[in-house]
Amino acid sequence: MSGDTLEAQPAPLSEAVTFARFSAANAAAIHLLDNIRSELSPSSLKRHGNTIGYQLSIPLLPRNHDSKDVWRIGAGPSTAIVERKLDHLKPDILLCPPDGSLSATLARQFIKDLHATIHFHAKSGVLMLKTTSSRPVTYERGDMDHTDLELALRRIPSCVMRRSQNFIRFGDYRFVLEFIAQDQVEDRIKTHTSSYRGLYPSPAFNPAPMTHPKTSWNVWLHNKIPNTSIISGVNIYTGEPVAVKQLQRKTALLPYTSSRLQFARQYDEKRDRGVLGIIDVWCEHNISPPCFSNRLEKVNDDSFERIFYSTPLAKNNFRDMSWVNIEFEKRLALFYQTLLGLAELHQKNITHGDILPESLLIFTEHESTTKAQFPPWRAVISLNMRKRKEKPDPSVCVAPEVWSSRSEQNGDLDEAKLDIWALAASWLFAFTVPPKNMKIRKQSYGGLKMTLDTQSQKGLIKEPLVKLLRQMLAWEPRDRPSAADALADEVWDSIRDKLQEDEDSRKRKRLDMMKSVDGGDKRVRILSPDPDDD
Repeated sequence: MSGDTLEAQPAPLSEAVTFARFSAANAAAIHLLDNIRSELSPSSLKRHGNTIGYQLSIPLLPRNHDSKDVWRIGAGPSTAIVERKLDHLKPDILLCPPDGSLSATLARQFIKDLHATIHFHAKSGVLMLKTTSSRPVTYERGDMDHTDLELALRRIPSCVMRRSQNFIRFGDYRFVLEFIAQDQVEDRIKTHTSSYRGLYPSPAFNPAPMTHPKTSWNVWLHNKIPNTSIISGVNIYTGEPVAVKQLQRKTALLPYTSSRLQFARQYDEKRDRGVLGIIDVWCEHNISPPCFSNRLEKVNDDSFERIFYSTPLAKNNFRDMSWVNIEFEKRLALFYQTLLGLAELHQKNITHGDILPESLLIFTEHESTTKAQFPPWRAVISLNMRKRKEKPDPSVCVAPEVWSSRSEQNGDLDEAKLDIWALAASWLFAFTVPPKNMKIRKQSYGGLKMTLDTQSQKGLIKEPLVKLLRQMLAWEPRDRPSAADALADEVWDSIRDKLQEDEDSRKRKRLDMMKSVDGGDKRVRILSPDPDDD
């Protein structure tokens, strides 16, 4: 192996601003960093007040969080590794003086060569602490209920640093990562924001971050999404953006709602089925499953207890998506995914009851999952947890039979065909902006068909999608296809072919990997010569 040292790459310092300090927070840590400063003089290690710490900087120019700025924390390579000329990385935050001193010996009892990293989450932009060692790292008051959180590779390997001052322990050594963004760069530093609705910047980018961050279960709550009752936040362990919704206890315990909560819970890991999965469900006492979920006593109608549930947070939905630069084939793929979700619901005898463009969520897929599939987005249906309103708000997404007095009196509406109409009408938002607050009656139905014809003539909606839309938007419910029949339509042939091609490619890769293993192709991984490592 090459003896060249692989240097860690911190954030560029040109046009940069110090946003945080990683400082000593007890006598042992102060003594440790003071020894390092006197013997090695790292440029970013400076004294400030009665303590000493490393300065962390970020560029002022706007950059998205895919840049993956990383600061490595550790004791650095041992003398044995250097002398053997093995490849190694140097930490940006060095926590050990040169070998040979008693201080170095003590430090290496608790701190590994590369012990942990600090990095910005690629989606939410929050600052993460992640362990890379078998030895513990403790984030004080970082767990649920503000108890100490111990990071461990095989249990919880990472967490969000969500306070102005974040105290971290490596054995006997206590440090504090403190956000110190200067006021004079406030406007420019705020350009490093998440593009998720309701998420405010990490405290790293906020000169006046929250002193007491509010959490509910395992979610750091941020803001309410405008015009909704949904609160955005991030998972305190993974940093993933999540949406938090709430229900009153008496609503949650209704068979209609509780069965849907259980159903959606199954789709947390099934992200290719077109249904938005639920991650967690908990009560306001921070207990999951909710503490009253198995109670047998009668529900008190006057109870104001609430339950909460979290789902992945989408950047866009079919109403607010910027469709202008999205090719027709990519729009078609998103339509297909939502229809797949509706077919999944109907197959399980579940109807949605309130499909709107806002119900069709669009997620940006991670880079590693999009190389073999298109588009770089994933669309799902967000399940409605309440029964369909008998008198809904006027919308083009409400089928015409809902407004029929005869149907209202007899209550004989075909709920599945209502969903079909609503889904097709929601797709129209990818091409045009239908009138608001419009009830579909005979006259307005003619206008809707005219809109469809116009979009078709302009070449914006192409065949055979035009034909399928006309069927799904048929005046008579009996003339509309079922979700399964719509899913079998020829319009999706190219998408199914592409999905099959991707599946075949994955199978070939798995077979090649199995053949490689059966053929005795063994690879040796060279590890750091540390007897304490697992």
